[in-house]
Amino acid sequence: EEPPRRRGQRPSDVGEGRTVFIRNLSFDTEEEELQESLEQFGGLCYVRLVLHPHTGTPKGSAFAKFETPEGAQKCIQAAQEGPEGGGLRLGGRLLRVDPALSQEQARGLPAGTARPRGGTRNLYLAREGAIRPGSRAAEGVSDSDMAKRARFEELKRRRLQDPNVAVSRTRLCLHNLPKALDSARLRALLRATLRGTNGAAPCIKECRVMRELRGQGKSLGFAFVEFGEHEEALGALRRLNNNPELFGAHKRPIVEFALEDRRKLRLREQRIQRGLLKAKAKAAAGPAEGPEGAPDPPKSQPAPPKAQPAPPKAQPAPPKSQPAPPAGSGGPQPPPGPPPGAPWAGFRTQGPGLRGAPGAPRTKVLALPSHRGPKIRKRDKGKKAQPPPKPPKA
Repeated sequence: EEPPRRRGQRPSDVGEGRTVFIRNLSFDTEEEELQESLEQFGGLCYVRLVLHPHTGTPKGSAFAKFETPEGAQKCIQAAQEGPEGGGLRLGGRLLRVDPALSQEQARGLPAGTARPRGGTRNLYLAREGAIRPGSRAAEGVSDSDMAKRARFEELKRRRLQDPNVAVSRTRLCLHNLPKALDSARLRALLRATLRGTNGAAPCIKECRVMRELRGQGKSLGFAFVEFGEHEEALGALRRLNNNPELFGAHKRPIVEFALEDRRKLRLREQRIQRGLLKAKAKAAAGPAEGPEGAPDPPKSQPAPPKAQPAPPKAQPAPPKSQPAPPAGSGGPQPPPGPPPGAPWAGFRTQGPGLRGAPGAPRTKVLALPSHRGPKIRKRDKGKKAQPPPKPPKA
C-alpha cells in the first residue's frame, strides 16, 4: 500500500516512465534551447533546469517530461554513446540521460554514486539556522527581527552568486547584538554559555565586535567568532541562534556561518608569507652585520671641509715622526676619546693601507648644503640676519 502524501506535496510522475534526468549541461543552457533539442523524440510536457537553492544559478542538470513513455525511451537510447562518438550533444557537450528517480529511490543509491556533500564552497551550510515565517521556530520572534532575517538572507543569496565566495566551516557571524556589548564580554558570555557537560569551554580563536572607524567607535551590532573545529561552530550556532535567554525575547541573536571571499583570503596568505620571508631574511642578516660594528662614521657624518681641514695636509709629519708610544711606556698617553665605532665620534684615522691612512687615496667629500633654499628663506623672512661665521684660524 502506498503511504499517504503530506499536505502540499505534489504527486510524483516518475512512476509513469515519461520523465528523464539530463546531466552534463552547460551552465549557459536555456530551457528553450534544451526543449528544441529534445522535441525530435516526441512531444514534451515541460523542461525544467535544476537551480541551486541558495544562489539561483543552474547546476548543469535538468528534468524533461515527455507526453508518452516511448518518447522518453527514444531519448535515453539516443543518448547512449555510439562506437564512433555518437550520442546526444548540446552546445558541444555530450549529455547523459537516465530515467528519473523518486526521492526514496535516490536515497537508496549506493554511497559511491553520490557526490560529496557541500563541494568546495560548503553551500549546504548557508541554510543552517534559517527561520521561515509561520514555522514553529518563528513563534515569539518580533516582526523587526523577522525583517532583519529576511534582509540577511537576501544579502547572503546575492553574495553567493559570486563563485569566489564560500561559506566558512568554523567562523560565525552574530547579528542583532546589544550596542553595549564589547569583545571581552562577548567572549566571556560565549564561554559560559557553550560549556559542555564535562565543563570544558570550546576553543574560541577569534571574537571581535565590529565598530565604527570614525567618531567614537560605537558598536555596529554584529561580531565574528571563529572556533577551532567545525563541530564546535555548528553546536554554537544551534545553541545561540534565536535564543531568547541571552538578551531577551525581543532581541534574539541572529547567528549564521560567515561568508569568505577566496580572493581576499589568498591575498592575506600572500601578505603573511611575505612577512615571514622578510623576518627570516632580517634574522639571517643580523648576525652577519654584528661583528662589523656600527656604520662607517665618515659616510654618516662627513667632516666639514672649512671648519675642520683634513689632517694629512695640515700635519703631515706627526704620523711618521711622532708615532704613538706603545702601551705601558712612560711617554705621554693620548687623551681618552669616545668608544670605537660610536656614531658621534667623527672621523677616525685607520691603520696603514686602509682608507684615511697617510699616503692612501682620499675619499672625495661633498660640501655641506648651504641651507638657503626657498623653504628656509620663507621661514627666516623678517628675522634678523645671523652674522657670518668667523673663518677658522690658520
